[in-house]
Formats: sequence, C-alpha cells, structure tokens
Amino acid sequence: MPEPKTREDYFAAASHHLAKAIHLAGYAEDLAHTPNNRHKSSDYAAAAAVQADIARSAAAIAQALPEDAPEDTNA
Repeated sequence: MPEPKTREDYFAAASHHLAKAIHLAGYAEDLAHTPNNRHKSSDYAAAAAVQADIARSAAAIAQALPEDAPEDTNA
C-alpha cells in the first residue's frame, strides 16, 4: 500500500487496516475454539489489535486533514 497523502488516502488506509483487523480477529477466535491451536490465538489477537490501532490512527489523521479540494473543471 503506497504512503497516504490525502484525506481520502488515509480513509482508504483506515478501511484497509480495519478489514485486516477483522480478518485476524476472526482467525484468532477460530483458533481459540480449537484445542490443539488455542496457544496461537493470542498472537493473532495481538496482530488484530495492532491493525485496529493503525486503522484508528489513519482515520484520526484523515479527520484532521482538510477535505480534498475538488478539481477545477474550468482550467
């Protein structure tokens, strides 16, 4: 994923990392219900938490940035 530069880029990054967090959290939950793999669930849960933190950070940056200026159609 390229470095975000605009408000929309940061919202896209937040969405991307939120989707990863949801996926990892679901995988952690599945592992937690499997006796032979239960020990792995905390690692995936921690990775999901990191992705959620990144998503929150990107969303906060997006909120702080000015809205992207519309393109000038008269030029």
